[in-house]
Amino acid sequence: MIEITWNPVTHLGPLPINWYGLGWGAAFITAASLIRRWAPRVGLSPEHVEWLLFWTLVGSLAGARLYFVVQNDPASYLREPWRVLTIWEGGLAFFGGLFGATLAAFLYTRRVDVPFSSAADLFAPAIPIAGAVGRVACGLAGMDYGTATSLPWGVIYTHAASYAPIDGIARHPVQFYEMAGDLLITAVLLQVRGRLPRGGLFLLYLVLFGTLRFGLFFVRGDVPAVALGLTNGHWTALAILVVVLPMFSMLARKWLAVSEGTRVRTAQRG
Repeated sequence: MIEITWNPVTHLGPLPINWYGLGWGAAFITAASLIRRWAPRVGLSPEHVEWLLFWTLVGSLAGARLYFVVQNDPASYLREPWRVLTIWEGGLAFFGGLFGATLAAFLYTRRVDVPFSSAADLFAPAIPIAGAVGRVACGLAGMDYGTATSLPWGVIYTHAASYAPIDGIARHPVQFYEMAGDLLITAVLLQVRGRLPRGGLFLLYLVLFGTLRFGLFFVRGDVPAVALGLTNGHWTALAILVVVLPMFSMLARKWLAVSEGTRVRTAQRG
């Protein structure tokens, strides 16, 4: 078993700083630097890229917080609405952040007449990279902890300030499972980038991430089942797959048909 003694809160003088927030800040900076480097591939101007980064940051924070609040005793937040803004305490849900960022990017690209599919494909490989970076601090702090396990790589949290239960029980390091899954998704997306029709890379990311998350929520120990033995995370992942899989399938079939038609016409001319 692996013991994690990490203190999730550090201090800058008298000011407490949560490593969770620092980790996701580092995640955004990493993703933003990659997006700026890749932007010339899709013809987006630096101005559009910077505004997209700004609005996706705003959208992701708003969406991540609202998704968390809705799932976690919303009545208490209605009684104390100022607590919705206390994101430094934790309480950001990745699915909500993904939805919020996607909506923000869609609205911005509509306003400036930039193809949303191009922007989405640009961001697609950077999203799982950011997820992998953010999961490091998440795992060390004990957030999103796993269910009990007897596997040799199970983790036991021992620091009194950990977000995971301090009960001596070894748990699945589900945060690091997700980190590994994000890195694998990144490798797949980078391998097929440029080979799919416009919009296909982002749809493929959603399919792969939705599948990953659906599996991981079976070993998440911090979220209760809500229906049919499944958690909100399961149902959200299923909703993504139900919507996105047909879209990706139709796009792929259309692309293959066009590619085959082009190949046949080229052969006939030859």
